[in-house]
Amino acid sequence: MFDISIAELIIIFLSIILFVSPNNIPMLARGAGKITKKVKIFISDIKKELERESKFKELKNIEKEIKKKYK
Repeated sequence: MFDISIAELIIIFLSIILFVSPNNIPMLARGAGKITKKVKIFISDIKKELERESKFKELKNIEKEIKKKYK
């Protein structure tokens, strides 16, 4: 999804270790985990809504075909 290499991840982790106090790292990790969870749920909801919309359009097309056939 985000094409991040191992070297970039190492740089990110090293910068976190250097600039964030060791006492705050667990709190920061928990916050990042919560945000990640919310984003995953949001994306899942969007996928479900798109699938629902696709099925709805398909049903509308079937309805039009049936109405056209029996007119």
